[in-house]
Amino acid sequence: MEPKENKHQILIVDDVLENVELLKFLLQNEGYTTYTAFSAEEARLVLLNTRIDTLLLDVNMPVQDGFSFCRELRSMEQFKLLPILFITSIDREIGYQEAMKNGGDDFINKPFNKRELVAKIQSVIRIKDLQDELYRQKLSYEKELLTARRVQDQLIPEKKFIWNGIRAQTLFHPYLQIGGDFVDCWIEEKKLHIVIADCSGHGPSAALIGAMFKMQLFNLVPGMDLNARVGHLRKNMELVLPEDYAITFCYAILDSDLKLFYVNGGHPAPIIHMDGETKFLKGMSPMIMGINMLSEDDVQSVQLKQGSHLFMYTDGASEAMNDQTKFITEEGMKEIFHTSVLSSESVLESVQQKILEFCGKSTPKDDMAMVCIQI
Repeated sequence: MEPKENKHQILIVDDVLENVELLKFLLQNEGYTTYTAFSAEEARLVLLNTRIDTLLLDVNMPVQDGFSFCRELRSMEQFKLLPILFITSIDREIGYQEAMKNGGDDFINKPFNKRELVAKIQSVIRIKDLQDELYRQKLSYEKELLTARRVQDQLIPEKKFIWNGIRAQTLFHPYLQIGGDFVDCWIEEKKLHIVIADCSGHGPSAALIGAMFKMQLFNLVPGMDLNARVGHLRKNMELVLPEDYAITFCYAILDSDLKLFYVNGGHPAPIIHMDGETKFLKGMSPMIMGINMLSEDDVQSVQLKQGSHLFMYTDGASEAMNDQTKFITEEGMKEIFHTSVLSSESVLESVQQKILEFCGKSTPKDDMAMVCIQI
């Protein structure tokens, strides 16, 4: 009978030549490519230099036994998912418990039944094939995310510039490789425009909505006042936004007389530091949602002064959590901003550092974007 064709490779490890030859003969007739080793040391060399799909491992071997070798392999990243079947004459009940405890996937008693052996090999290989496919998809997905991140870095570049003596700086830090936050500031018609937004969700879908938000933002006609700009953004984003998504935003315009006009659409309140006091800016309009809403946007204004600071952020900052499951909160962000203004020229860098210090070993679980205007 012609051997079956099989792309999988099996390593047989046993210190008894007759056992190795028998397994080799049986498995080659099933179409498997086989490799052999007579000790853990020989097996280690094969595994490090050859792609192996299943390891058949004896327990009683000189120098290093099978259980110890299995524990060693499980401590190595590249072998954590390698199917390992123990084949031994140890009592079945004891052997099975020891096999599982030491990292094995299954246990076969000697003398073994050929059908049972082949069936168990086929079972673990089927699972390994699925794991390998998932891993390949993961690598492909991560490659696409890296490409998307480079594109998003172009769409949402971090900025740092001075206009009429006013220092503007933005920071963008997605939780995943790409995220749904948006922040930008630019000069248009002798005014400083500041926009920050946060799309619900994370990853590619949120990032695409963020890209659509920027497209709508820069399709605005020069000369439109703030109320018209927000109305245009709201109308066009509601047309494309899925029903289960929402966007919070704050759009502010600072004129040359230091008067700030802003609309806060469901976003964390902007914070100003002026005359030694740090406080939230009042006023709230609805967020943008994937349904047609008749929304009235309330344009607020405040007169800023020389030496004042304006700060906006997304809720990934205020909702950052520490090891004791405590959130920073909006009040906490106000305090962090206040101390950063008093202690550092690089306000955003100081704010970011204080957030990380608060989190400790806990990693922030949401995208973060910030903008600071120093007058």
